[in-house]
Amino acid sequence: MEKLFYDTFVEERYRVWFATHHLDCEAYRWWVDICEDPRVDLPAITWTRFKELLLTTYFPQSAKRQMERDLRNLRQGDKTVAEYEREFSRLLHCVPFVVRDDEDRARIFEVGLRPVIFRLVQASNLSTYREVVNRALIVEKGEEIVKERDVVDRSKGKRPAAESSGQQSFRRPSKYPRG
Repeated sequence: MEKLFYDTFVEERYRVWFATHHLDCEAYRWWVDICEDPRVDLPAITWTRFKELLLTTYFPQSAKRQMERDLRNLRQGDKTVAEYEREFSRLLHCVPFVVRDDEDRARIFEVGLRPVIFRLVQASNLSTYREVVNRALIVEKGEEIVKERDVVDRSKGKRPAAESSGQQSFRRPSKYPRG
């Protein structure tokens, strides 16, 4: 609704009326009950107050706590960094009170990264969420390049760089030396 208000320049005084016009089923019944309550001063219900009433009714504390747990326990797993970031942002949008500031947001996101990516991102000691996300994307891209190189090397009969680096090749002396 707020995006629609912004896009169509709906004034503050019309927002509650406009939003309630779009309510359906149970939510509409909830609004009718509020309107019929003689103790309610309808003109005094601002857009901010309307959102508070709506969220209190349809987004109880138990749901908020569950979403907070979901956010803190979210892990990248098999998702790409971009997919993980979208899921993280979606959950965070529902429970913005979970983070104190941008750095806290960055730390919560960082902890959910795959261990290989987490180690490299954390070592960078970045302080903003955007920096952490960008570094994670870069690290992920680097992982993909290394995997592609390993596949190409294997197909050419070479040993992957990780296996051959730092190791010396020792050969046994021939049983029959050349004369």
